[in-house]
Amino acid sequence: MLQNTEHKTQHRSGQSSTSVISDLKPVMEGLFPAFRDTKTGEVHLSLDQDGKLAQDHSFYNLPNHWISDVDGLGDAVTLIPTVVAGYWRSTGFIAIAKQIYLPLDS
Repeated sequence: MLQNTEHKTQHRSGQSSTSVISDLKPVMEGLFPAFRDTKTGEVHLSLDQDGKLAQDHSFYNLPNHWISDVDGLGDAVTLIPTVVAGYWRSTGFIAIAKQIYLPLDS
């Protein structure tokens, strides 16, 4: 079980849960935002405008052949359909879409 130093919140159901953000910190350590071309297997870490590791999924410095549309300033706004966002960990690429399972509303 993940430890939490923040206070617990009470749900309407009466069950308490910990803050999502503090629960995710240990899980997210060592993960770097990245993109992968599912057709070729090519992976690139997300970089900011200066070429430094980004903390989010930035389109800066991605290969030109991955970009399908740019804005008026020439910045990428759309990637080709085979490129997916995810995270790089020492064990490899983890696609976001395959790791997130949202509960269905009743």
